[in-house]
Amino acid sequence: MSELKDLRIQLSLSVPPDHLKLAIPARELDRAMLTVCMTLVRAGATVVYGGDLRPDGFTFKIFRHLASAYADQDTVPFIHVLNQPSLSKLSYETLAQALRERRGTCQTYLPSEGKMIPIRLGDDEIVVGSRTGSTLIRDSNAFDTWSSRLKTKTISDASTDAREAIAEFVHASVLIGGKMGIEEIDGDLYVGKMPGIIEEALMMLKSNKPVIPLGAYGGATRDLAVALGLLEESQRVPRGSQTSSYSSGVEEARRYNDRIPPHLRSRLTSVAQDDRAEFVAKEIVQIISQWRNP
Repeated sequence: MSELKDLRIQLSLSVPPDHLKLAIPARELDRAMLTVCMTLVRAGATVVYGGDLRPDGFTFKIFRHLASAYADQDTVPFIHVLNQPSLSKLSYETLAQALRERRGTCQTYLPSEGKMIPIRLGDDEIVVGSRTGSTLIRDSNAFDTWSSRLKTKTISDASTDAREAIAEFVHASVLIGGKMGIEEIDGDLYVGKMPGIIEEALMMLKSNKPVIPLGAYGGATRDLAVALGLLEESQRVPRGSQTSSYSSGVEEARRYNDRIPPHLRSRLTSVAQDDRAEFVAKEIVQIISQWRNP
């Protein structure tokens, strides 16, 4: 199976605040994520995920799962994108250790000024940039000096810039969950003018690239599926008070309803409301292929 050979597919994912209201336990989110990843890779794609480096976070879960499955190969079909806000929370030692674990197997990029800058571990230093024009960072002081030069924008603007660079870099995007800006829930406030998952989806749709929202798992992705006409308004999950920018982002998404290919609308609707991971993953491959090659 090689329908997606050489394509870079973004997995846009975060834990939604309403997944338990939909009877979706956290382990099902993990299972869906890993099933989708494996199915995309078997179809020839490389998975792209932008996330931080928490030991129990999705970045390491995806990498370690794929690294185990592809232990007999030289490279793992996974690209990790580390944006500036996430980078600013790291120490030299934490980043070096993460790069050491994935040395020679997984690619890491930093979005900066609209470009994807590679980051890797050299012999005894962190190497930023291409082999012909790189910056060598050998200790914490050098790391702090280098990273401080990147802090020229607000976290909101830096996040948007990173999403734009990723949208240009990838060929399609699969969405799961997402923060909703529910004020009474700790940790559900998002950075930026709208939820990251919705902003990423709109950037992709503007470029006529495939966007597949897995609405069954809740979150901003479910509201996006409603806005795009893939789910009914009655399928919105009741929630408490939200940040004012959330509804603005959802309303903007409604204007992209016509970017959904008519010949794929019924399949996208089916995928948006189904939580059977294996079925959904197989459908994703077919939808991306047929969206790109109608």
